Amino acid sequence: MNSLSREEEYFLHKHFRYFIEEEEEKYGITKGTTLCTKSGVQETIDFIHVYMQSEFLLTSASILSKRYSYYIASVPLASMTLFNKMPNMNLENIELIRTTEEKKWFPKIRLLSQEVSQPAEGERMDWMLKELTNLFSFHIRPLFLHINQLTRLSMDVMWENIALYMFRFYEKELSLWYDEAGVRNLKEDLYFIVERLPGEVFGMKRNPFSYFLYQPLLSSGARKRKCCCLSYKLYQDSNFCKTCPHLEDQ
Repeated sequence: MNSLSREEEYFLHKHFRYFIEEEEEKYGITKGTTLCTKSGVQETIDFIHVYMQSEFLLTSASILSKRYSYYIASVPLASMTLFNKMPNMNLENIELIRTTEEKKWFPKIRLLSQEVSQPAEGERMDWMLKELTNLFSFHIRPLFLHINQLTRLSMDVMWENIALYMFRFYEKELSLWYDEAGVRNLKEDLYFIVERLPGEVFGMKRNPFSYFLYQPLLSSGARKRKCCCLSYKLYQDSNFCKTCPHLEDQ
């Protein structure tokens, strides 16, 4: 059985909020199985709403989507690109673990099994298509649909949450560990995801990430959002995100 090595787990732990048992305390756990059902997603949104003392339920739902998007754009995609491994991302294999009592609710992701799939020689593109289809069709889309049906949070907002974290990984973070040639080679995975995955993988007519590909870059190098994630409504004195489209209006 292929699996993540301890070195790879520690890399994910250091850079991508990956939970390692021996290094952290647990203050609360959200089991991935809870997110398999609409009632479980509602329960999780309600918990976040109370825990964060949010003033706007739609923002609480957006926070769930935003946090989960971070995990998807980091752990499985980073593992795919950096290690040539795709972890088991079935919800039954996932826990979200709070390691502090901070009210921002940003738990770490734990994989109960470190089992991974790897491509056969010469079949990496077919492997990526299969694994990314599983990830987006059978993992992410059902969760996003539950959130959308419960709260009417826009699917565009949720897909853009993944897109922004994904672009940050491929366009900014890779350069922390690789030279220009290495980054250029590894970024081919980004173009595969954004330009070659058909809309059917996402249950849509077109790939939703292509909608965000040509967003203007800010001075920080981050892409400006097309869709507001509603974080400014979390509390009465909340601020806009640094990439918020509403900042043009302020």
